[in-house]
Amino acid sequence: MTSFDNAARSPVFFDEELLMLRDQVRRFVETEIKPHADAWEEAGRTPRSLLRKMGELGFFGIRYPEALGGSALDQRATVIWAEELGRSTYSGVAITALVHTDMASVHIYNAGNDAQRAEWIPRCISGEAITAVAVTEPGAGSDVKGIATRARRDGDDYILNGAKMFITNGVEADLYCVAAKTDPEARPSQSVTMFLVEKGTPGFSVAHALDKHGWRSSDTAELSFADARVPARNVLGREGGGFYEIMKNFQNERLVIGAMAMGEAQAAIELTLDHVVPRAQ
Repeated sequence: MTSFDNAARSPVFFDEELLMLRDQVRRFVETEIKPHADAWEEAGRTPRSLLRKMGELGFFGIRYPEALGGSALDQRATVIWAEELGRSTYSGVAITALVHTDMASVHIYNAGNDAQRAEWIPRCISGEAITAVAVTEPGAGSDVKGIATRARRDGDDYILNGAKMFITNGVEADLYCVAAKTDPEARPSQSVTMFLVEKGTPGFSVAHALDKHGWRSSDTAELSFADARVPARNVLGREGGGFYEIMKNFQNERLVIGAMAMGEAQAAIELTLDHVVPRAQ
């Protein structure tokens, strides 16, 4: 395969530690993903055993502090992580991992209190707990203000009712960061609250897994909340602050998806050259 590993083409803003990370992720992709991912595409899921290996190697803790088991690296490391997963050409595997590291578990770290961080972030880093973020609904996607899922306070709990659609890691996740409206009468930007909902919570279920044409190794699901009772201690951040927390992380999500797309594009160019160059000689 055409290679761009030579030092002359390494970005000048990558230091030795970042180059070592790139090489480690690239080796992992070659040995642990590419030989097996066709079967995962057929099965419609990425195996938990692979995700645990990613956790054991530290890939899930790239940006988290060392005190919680992470590596305390910066956004450049995230770009490397996402780009190399994209270069695998198996975007379903890539997005399974990237949703966990950069779109779901980050809500626990950014908005969670010390107890929530201590309970969940080490488990997210190790791969023991896989996360999903549940915002999109049948009638509301990027328009977070338009979500219809409701959360009503009932003593020391909240009662959630509604549905979420197209949720990555929806079947396999252990913990879901769920957006729901707690005050429909408030300004739209102040009506949404984020909740931590654990798998097995009564009233919460996976309505069904979605069958897809592409990215099949990423499980995607519709979620249902029917009087799901969630403890008030599972509120992420402050009540009514969920919209701002979601918007805050959208920037990071765009960075990650852009880097993954760059890796996919690079792989597409390399595959094309491998195909046409010998035929032109």
